[in-house]
Amino acid sequence: MKILQDHKLTMIAGFVLTAIIVAIAAATGGNVPSIFEGARWLHVLSGILWIGLLYYFNFVQVPSMGGFSADSKAELFKDGSIVRRALHWFRMGANLTLVFGIILFVELGANAGWDIRIGALFAVIMWANVMFIIWPNQKKVIGMVEATADEKAAAGKKALMASRINTLLSIPMLLLMIASAHFRMFS
Repeated sequence: MKILQDHKLTMIAGFVLTAIIVAIAAATGGNVPSIFEGARWLHVLSGILWIGLLYYFNFVQVPSMGGFSADSKAELFKDGSIVRRALHWFRMGANLTLVFGIILFVELGANAGWDIRIGALFAVIMWANVMFIIWPNQKKVIGMVEATADEKAAAGKKALMASRINTLLSIPMLLLMIASAHFRMFS
């Protein structure tokens, strides 16, 4: 099937299938999701993208890169490479998660419990790390910004430390974000 041979068509088909499921639910007496519920779903979906790529970088890509030569790394970092595409979707996931999270936070207002507030604080710190530390330094590492070999090495270390902080924060953040709806420990 052509839909499954192109990742963009596959994604579009996934959203169309979701819309069909929502329409069937509404037609059979179910409730049509509100804007708030739609934002929650998109927040979760983009959060999975963001955290999934965070874990990919920290548990797969970075540990594997140590065995690559400088020439091999240059090939992995060129335009259109897997590394650049993953970094693009990593930033996209972070930004979309933040946007939909803000919508949810505004909607919850005073009803947001301390678990959501602390989880949101961790998520904002993580987002700031992505935008202001990881991405500016990664641009040097992958050659989008001119840098000497020493500057690239230093930038790689800064980006790695911020990424590791995000990995550390992601674990309690995920617990806090789902706790109020799924665990009794915070009720």
